[in-house]
Amino acid sequence: MIRLASLLTVLTLIACGGKAAAPAAPAPAAGPSGTLKELQNGDRACYVVVDVDGAEQSIEGDFELCPGASKDASGLIGQRVTWTTEKAKVQAASCQGDPDCSDSDEVDLIVTITAAP
Repeated sequence: MIRLASLLTVLTLIACGGKAAAPAAPAPAAGPSGTLKELQNGDRACYVVVDVDGAEQSIEGDFELCPGASKDASGLIGQRVTWTTEKAKVQAASCQGDPDCSDSDEVDLIVTITAAP
């Protein structure tokens, strides 16, 4: 068995021009994914509505993801997407949309949405 393994190693080195093949880089971890259903502008965030394995979820996202903003993701509605989140402060739910309220909550805010591979 050891001789067979040694023979395979030698054959691999010959096939690679005498150099050992570099190990493959690990694949990046897949982020969350789902089908983008809707983007809703809200008081605290742009609400990203996704269908994840048959369950619809509304997740807080950066206002810039809503229609008309700089990172408008509305072109991805109906497609399978992945997203990334970052910890961010948003207006506290207790403010009930009052623009003069300065209370905040820390949430995992969706900051990017891309088409799933």
